[in-house]
Amino acid sequence: MNFKKHIIFGLVALSLLAQAQKRDKQEIISDDNLKSSLVYLASDELQGRLTGSEGEKKASAFLEKKLKSFGLKTELQDFSYSVRPDRNPHSTPVKVTGRNVIGYLNNKAERTIIIGAHYDHLGLNEYNNSTLPNSKGMIHNGADDNASGVSSVLEIARMFSKNKTKEKANFLFVLFSGEEDGLMGSKAFAETVKEKYPKPIAMINLDMVGRLNAEKALTVGGVGTSPLFGSLIEKHRPEGVKIAIDSSGVGPSDHTSFYSKDLPVLFLFTGVHSDYHKPSDDSDKINYEGLKIITQYVFDIAKTLSQREEIPFTKTKMKKTDVPSFKVTIGVMPSFIDADDGLHIEGVSEGRPADKAGIQQGDILIKLGDCQITNIYTYMECLSKLKSGDEVPAQVKRGDKILNLSIKL
Repeated sequence: MNFKKHIIFGLVALSLLAQAQKRDKQEIISDDNLKSSLVYLASDELQGRLTGSEGEKKASAFLEKKLKSFGLKTELQDFSYSVRPDRNPHSTPVKVTGRNVIGYLNNKAERTIIIGAHYDHLGLNEYNNSTLPNSKGMIHNGADDNASGVSSVLEIARMFSKNKTKEKANFLFVLFSGEEDGLMGSKAFAETVKEKYPKPIAMINLDMVGRLNAEKALTVGGVGTSPLFGSLIEKHRPEGVKIAIDSSGVGPSDHTSFYSKDLPVLFLFTGVHSDYHKPSDDSDKINYEGLKIITQYVFDIAKTLSQREEIPFTKTKMKKTDVPSFKVTIGVMPSFIDADDGLHIEGVSEGRPADKAGIQQGDILIKLGDCQITNIYTYMECLSKLKSGDEVPAQVKRGDKILNLSIKL
């Protein structure tokens, strides 16, 4: 390293130190807190935290104890729903009872901000949601999905409850269960939140925030749900972090439940990876420094939002009820970033139709059958026209090349 670089790095270090010294010491992220919570939640002891399991109950007891230790008023909310084992439409539904864990910081304010994450995962792959074939009976620890978001929410809860500031908003820290079965816990909580707590004004959701990559790419969804959000996320953007903006309030996680109740939402997500929904999503693969950066980012955003008397709500381009129904999938995890050049693919499930056809992570699906695909919504419309057993041509863009493939559904 040359002398000039030494000076630059020294100035950056001094700047970061000065920022930290300005903060209340309780508002500085604890590396130990983040890691210890995540490692426990993603341990084999909890057997993958399947909703309704003993592992989920152990996890909820741990979370309640943590929130109580911060001096928060806690509540456990039980909810029930039915699932069909193996996702077979002809199988007998099984009743599942899940549990949300709630911590409330009452600042005696007229409005409330919700910060949440789901803590359930796939258990032993009882319902065949794994992306790894033949993995029933294997523990799916879900370190990134979503012990990462939960550990972040816990640390944000500690910071707000222990700092010297009495913010102008109350805070609800909610750890949801049942997310993997269709946002069940957040739906149950969102049904009554406006009646039970003073004027909820926004919801921030952290789901899979533990794998910030070398490019420091972070997706922030829901930006179009309030005209305040665009400038806010840029104002607090951590140095070096590249933000991909998704304006929609609808996405594959719990913020959707609150958007459907006309609340502004933000959704933070570091992307799908090769361990997504596999037994290999373990705590030793988490980028803890990246998780720390995102946790501080969310804290700063929430603190600024707490100063606002109003956060205007804006409907985004597609209502939840407008989503077409479909009976087949090709086995990809799509990006929910707004784009008009096709379906950006963030993950491919092994052994599923897309994988067998040769589609890869990073590809852009631009045509399926006779349908031209421009985004996630046209993709779903295309799927709604197909049925199991169909074999359809597909086009994907890979770098500068267009590939013609065939997909057997």
